[in-house]
Amino acid sequence: MNPEEETIFERLREILAKEFEVLPDLIQPTARLDQLAIDSLAVLEVMFRLEDEFKINFPQDPGELKTIGDLVSAIDRLETAQRARPSPGAAVL
Repeated sequence: MNPEEETIFERLREILAKEFEVLPDLIQPTARLDQLAIDSLAVLEVMFRLEDEFKINFPQDPGELKTIGDLVSAIDRLETAQRARPSPGAAVL
């Protein structure tokens, strides 16, 4: 993981442990979400929480998010892409 992904991973670990009651020791990049008792409904709840935390918007179809590492990579890509995009109403020079 690059430094940005490491930071995202640590923040994600805190959120999953505190708000979704996942044991911190189980939260590893290779851990599958379904093995952490994060089913498809819980994935949606996690994604909404992560949108708030990271100021990003997941696409309607975020693609394959099977592991913690997949989620970290998706957040990193979305942060990069959405920071590069001008916000609505921003002046274009």
